[in-house]
Amino acid sequence: MAMMILRAEEPLVEDTAEAREAAYRKALVTLLEHLKNAGRSPVAMEVLKVGSPGSRLNPCTWASDRLWREVFGGFKPAGFTVEAIEEACITLVATLGEPPPPIPDERIVWHGLTASQVNSAYSARSAVPDHLDIFQSWREAGERFLAAHDVQRDLPYGEATEQRFDFFPAPEPEAPLLIFIHGGYWQSMDKAEHSQLLAGHLEEGWAVAVLNYRLCPEATIADQIQDVRTALCHLWNQSRYYGIDRARIQVIGHSAGGHLGACLVSTDWQALDPAMPLTPIQSALLISGLFELEPVRHMSFGALLGVPNAETARALSPLHATPNPGLRLRLAVGELESAEFHWQSRELVRRWRGRLVDVEVFSVPGTHHFSVMETLSGGDLLTASLSMS
Repeated sequence: MAMMILRAEEPLVEDTAEAREAAYRKALVTLLEHLKNAGRSPVAMEVLKVGSPGSRLNPCTWASDRLWREVFGGFKPAGFTVEAIEEACITLVATLGEPPPPIPDERIVWHGLTASQVNSAYSARSAVPDHLDIFQSWREAGERFLAAHDVQRDLPYGEATEQRFDFFPAPEPEAPLLIFIHGGYWQSMDKAEHSQLLAGHLEEGWAVAVLNYRLCPEATIADQIQDVRTALCHLWNQSRYYGIDRARIQVIGHSAGGHLGACLVSTDWQALDPAMPLTPIQSALLISGLFELEPVRHMSFGALLGVPNAETARALSPLHATPNPGLRLRLAVGELESAEFHWQSRELVRRWRGRLVDVEVFSVPGTHHFSVMETLSGGDLLTASLSMS
């Protein structure tokens, strides 16, 4: 079978960096639609040629990569090539490899589900047709929020470029600290897209740290767990500098961030830093989290996450870990999310309830995997968070 070529083109209103990025994002969305119409997955792309006037759009910059991940997640063609074109537009030409042979009889891999059924049950993007519009609105609202507020951006907690956080100082010293960990199935999203969701905490006088971490597939989930642990150690040890009360730290994580948050509250902190207490985190709100990774490794992007086998999945799953004593914990799931997402949170509560005095799980009415987050700035999630402070 001959290789398939797909093309997407978006006109440039003007040849500025902002206009090029906007056109690039629209072209990516068009390319994704072409792939769906052809019955192919993004993993089929072997080479992508990116054309722009004077080849001034570099797909490898942070800004372009952020847009790529917003549309395609961690799937990337083996080769990105760049070409200069004369037309005032952004062009994408994707070369697809041979389609994989059909699988006649899929085996059961999890909870009576085949791999394709697991993929459907856990694909938050597929369940929300307008997810790309939501991502764009979060990105634009986040940038407006950052521009309008007192924030220290891109503070380092490690040496890697991605090991950064945005810090919103509290108006008064010795304030409680909220640490927020974004989602994106460990492969996408950015701290800048979520700050507006934390407006309610800022109004209540909290200090807020919004974390970035290294993303898959360049990093692994194990690397990300180390990243958020390093960030917590940094903030706890530098609490006086940041004007926070380190006895009042709360972690909030969404989706993959919920998984990383659960890893934080089940860490042996004194093994990492003998100066730290057993429970440096007072409370946690984990939203639509993934706490058992065995089903995730069977998904279409499982190979991108650094979870090659059941043993690794178990080692990285908070479901099999022990929570820190004294932790106050709330788990939330959007009412409209799949049964598997609800199972993840209910099962973590079942496993951890015997070790925690204050743990609850609840469903947020009328919300899906992404709209549930709108209640963090004012609504059910904000109420749950503040009730633990």
